[in-house]
Amino acid sequence: MLDVLKTVLDVLQDALMFLRNYAFYPEDGETFSLMRVLSLFIAFSISGAIVVFLSQNAVLKFFGPKSKKWLSYFVASVSGFVLAVCSCSVLPMFASIRKKGAGLGPAVAFLFSGPAINILAIFLTFTDLGADIAFVRILSAIVLANVIGFAMFMVYRKSEALDEDEQAFALPEDASNLKVWQRALFFLTLLLILVFSVYWLLPTVIFAALLLAQIVLYFSLDDLKEWGEATWDLVKKIIPLFLIGVFIVGILDSVLRDEFVVSLVGKNNYLTNLLAAFFGTTMYFATLSEVPFLLSMLDLGMHRGPATALLLAGPTLSVPNMIVIAKVLGKKKTLTYVVLVAVFAAFVGLIAGAYIYQG
Repeated sequence: MLDVLKTVLDVLQDALMFLRNYAFYPEDGETFSLMRVLSLFIAFSISGAIVVFLSQNAVLKFFGPKSKKWLSYFVASVSGFVLAVCSCSVLPMFASIRKKGAGLGPAVAFLFSGPAINILAIFLTFTDLGADIAFVRILSAIVLANVIGFAMFMVYRKSEALDEDEQAFALPEDASNLKVWQRALFFLTLLLILVFSVYWLLPTVIFAALLLAQIVLYFSLDDLKEWGEATWDLVKKIIPLFLIGVFIVGILDSVLRDEFVVSLVGKNNYLTNLLAAFFGTTMYFATLSEVPFLLSMLDLGMHRGPATALLLAGPTLSVPNMIVIAKVLGKKKTLTYVVLVAVFAAFVGLIAGAYIYQG
């Protein structure tokens, strides 16, 4: 009994140390990474700014039943960048646009793309997993959103009955008075700060001064208040679940053995990629927690091909998500969607593992 208790305590201690190192000491476990904390703060600030200063309603209008189909698919596939949605917020938005008359294909493309390429997830993928996996994640998520969405439309095109009432998408515009060029300059400055803050101090200071000048010249107190509230709302929603997720990853990192992981997903073939993809569709990953999980699995011997398959399938699906999706689409369409996600994610993982991650 004492041995079991000691083992449990050791595992919990390892998990806490994993959480500590991942959040604050990622390089060597001893040096506090202030730049990591600041960069994550900037990423959250960008996401909050997207919520406030980019008109989500204008984007959602492209999903209307009378919009051009190619445009609907394109907007849906890149919506994760624009809407800054995560796994916890994409489902009600998906249900809403579907109820208001969005076609099955664009709605599903939005459902897949939203959590996969939000700015926070992409930032953490770049910094922790590497630029190669990050670029594959971005490009393949956009492509797969279109492919899976169109496949769903083709399979169920006969049963699709679209609401032709365009007024359903007559949503109110955002209240900010910023001009288009001011918003563009603002977001460009934020992105440059995020990029340079990791490596170079002087450009970071210059762009931070430029940002401060824009805030003084163009922003009202109401703009700044909304921006702060939106950023804080994202922090409250994401950080607690993220920390819990990383702690659970620390437990898995402590109990799993290299040999076990290698035996399941240590090679790059379609079976291992499909296994990783289906695992991703069933597991619940709190926003951002898929990155530390994969970082741990890669250290244990997981091949980067199956890791990519899991990275594509994991954020958009889980058993709780499937239950909600089934209420919107029905069980048959939901099952089709799950299978399509796993099959195509495994295919991308196989190709990336064979031809992109070499050397």
